[in-house]
Amino acid sequence: MIPLWPMLFCGLTLGLAAQNQGAGPLRVLDNRAFEVGEKLTFSIGWEFIDAGTAVMHVEELTRIGDRDAYHISATTNSNAFFSTLYKVRDRLETYVDAEGLYPLKYRKKTQEGGARRDFEVEFDHTLGKARIADADSGNSEVDVPAFVQDIISAFYFLRNQPMVIGQDISVSAFDNGKVRDVSVKVVKKEKVSVTAGEFDCILVQTPVGPFSNRSVLHIWLTDDHRRIPVLMKSRIIIGSVRAELEKMEGA
Repeated sequence: MIPLWPMLFCGLTLGLAAQNQGAGPLRVLDNRAFEVGEKLTFSIGWEFIDAGTAVMHVEELTRIGDRDAYHISATTNSNAFFSTLYKVRDRLETYVDAEGLYPLKYRKKTQEGGARRDFEVEFDHTLGKARIADADSGNSEVDVPAFVQDIISAFYFLRNQPMVIGQDISVSAFDNGKVRDVSVKVVKKEKVSVTAGEFDCILVQTPVGPFSNRSVLHIWLTDDHRRIPVLMKSRIIIGSVRAELEKMEGA
């Protein structure tokens, strides 16, 4: 079986492109989209088959070194039935600089089937470095573009970008030791009905995987300053996978 929520996050990562290629002064970027306490709960699955629940939570404002940072978590748990086939227990965390909306630290602790991962990344945006501490492969350091995003912070950065129909949004995203460069396309406005209610949305699209003509991740964001992700859908080999907003708190 395929882990659903991590695949959707990776799809977004693959759909983000290089924005800043060199290190320099730390940037300032206003946050109008989210605040501490925002908690989004999604149901995940294929078509009419429920596989589990995912939660994105802006937990607190804390300090990383000398910087204020949003502590944001994304957790995924497969339900009892799906766990008998493919158990998923994932927790991803990012610490996003409150002034510039770029990650200072990223943690990933996952259990997907019989596989486990546990690693942490610290970002140095003045030097353009990512320092990785991996429980499996040890410590390493790689070069990254300035203000690179991780796969969770990318959502929150994207939500603060101007969205004009027909235009692309570009950024740099880092996952599993690599920077991936593609663009997010702002497609159209649509009304979407999900468990949490009916919303006026903006549809954005991003390639999933290295071949943009094979599969596309569709993300519906509310058409207001919050840009809350309401629905995410993508075609895969075994059908259509989706994440649908069930409940939102503090938004």
